[in-house]
Amino acid sequence: MFEDIGKPNLVTLLTLGLISAVLPKLLPQMRPAVGTAVNIVIDLLTESEAEAAEELIEALVSSTVAEINKEVSRPADPQQSRREVERRVAHFKDRARRRAHRWGADEHDRQHRYRRHLTKLRDAVDRSKHQHQDWRRDILDDLGESLEEAV
Repeated sequence: MFEDIGKPNLVTLLTLGLISAVLPKLLPQMRPAVGTAVNIVIDLLTESEAEAAEELIEALVSSTVAEINKEVSRPADPQQSRREVERRVAHFKDRARRRAHRWGADEHDRQHRYRRHLTKLRDAVDRSKHQHQDWRRDILDDLGESLEEAV
C-alpha cells in the first residue's frame, strides 16, 4: 500500500488532463496559467515518485542491514549464521525485484532500479563491517562481494 503513494494513478492523470483541456476553453485568459500549473503538477508528481522510491529503498535497506547485523552478532554457528544472512539477502533481492518491476517504466528502468537497491544495500553492509570481527566480518565481506557481482 505505501509503495503506491507517490505513484501517479490513472484517475489523477485523467483529471489533470481534463482540467487542462477544459479550463482554457472556459477562461481563455487563463491559458498560460493553466499550462504553467500543469507543468508544475507534473514536476511535483515526478519528484514525489522519486522521493517515495528513495525512501522505500532506504527503509528496505536499513531493515535488512539491521536483521543481518543482529544475525551475525549472535553467538551461533558460523555456517548457520551465513545461511540465515544469505536467506535475508535473497528476501531483499526478491522485494527489490518486485519493486523495480512495479515502478519501472521499461526493462532498462527496472534493471536500473534493481541495481540501485543492490548498490545501496552493498554500501550499507560496507558501512556496518567495522562493528564485527573474525568469521562475522568474513560473512559480511563475502556478502559484499556477492552484491558487487550482482550490480
